[in-house]
This record gives sequence, C-alpha cells and structure tokens, in this order.
Amino acid sequence: MIPKAEASDRYARAVTYMFEMHEGTTRDDGKTPYATHPLRVAEYLRTLAGETDEEVLCAALLHDVIEDTGENFDDIAKRFGDGVASLVAELTNDNRLPKQRRKALMLESLPSKSPRAKKIKLADRLDNVLDLLREMGSPDKRLRYEPESERLLHACTGACPPLENALTEAIDQLKAVNRQHAGK
Repeated sequence: MIPKAEASDRYARAVTYMFEMHEGTTRDDGKTPYATHPLRVAEYLRTLAGETDEEVLCAALLHDVIEDTGENFDDIAKRFGDGVASLVAELTNDNRLPKQRRKALMLESLPSKSPRAKKIKLADRLDNVLDLLREMGSPDKRLRYEPESERLLHACTGACPPLENALTEAIDQLKAVNRQHAGK
C-alpha cells in the first residue's frame, strides 16, 4: 500500500503529466482541450463509482497517453508504477491497425479485461457519449456510438453498477436523439 502522501503526489503528478502529454490537442469539436476528457473520466470514477484506488484514478487520467502520444508502457511504469502502466496498457488500442479493426478488437477483448480496466472503460465511454450529446456530434458518429456503446456496456456488466446505470441512461438519451434526427 502506498502511503497517502505519496499517493496524492502520484495523482498530482499524473494530472500534470496528462496535461503535458495532451498539450495543444482538442476534442472532436476542435475547441475543447483534450485534457478535459481524462479529467472527467477520473472524476466519474471518483464521484459516481466511489473509486479511491489511486492506481485506477491515475490510469484513468493517463488512459489515452500511449495511444495518442509518443509515450510507451515503460515511460508510464517508470513514472507511475507497473500497476498504473498495466491498466493503461489494457486500455490502449494498437494504432498500427486500421481504426475499425482497433475498435472491433477492443470490444472483443473487453470481457477478458480486469474489473479495474472495465471500470475505466465504462467511465471513458460515459464521457464520450455525454460529449456527443453535449456537442451533438455528427449524425454518423452518434449512430455508430449507439450499438458500439451497448456492446461495450454488455461486455462490462458487473464491473461497476453505478457507472453502468449512468452509461445506460446516456445511451438511452443518445437513442432518443438519433430517433429524433432520423424523423426529420
């Protein structure tokens, strides 16, 4: 167990590192700083799931670092420990593959992921769906996200009921928006 003072320091270092790694990048709207996404993912874990595991919260902050930057597993392990790095690795897609194949593999592999990784994935998807609803993302992306999100939710069943419930509600809202736009 990590002493509380060190754990708090590690979390603060993860926040700083995440900001550095995602500096200058934005969400799909081209305006919102990308760093808002991992911050919200960690916050959903903390508030909705009651998560206190420092490794989970740090991995939530860093879940896209390997995938989106030049950093690798060893960089994260050196800075934040093997536990955080292993969780981040579980959540990282192989960028060498075409995007559709990466997404398919992620969904196929989710049932075999650790419960902690599934929790992070639920919070990640919750934020992405809510972001689509906030920004009213492109109709194509909203339509793709609906069945993909349902499959993700099913693959993570039992990992974290509060996050599963929140994601179910968000998917229901997404369905309503998709139906509304299909009727226009």
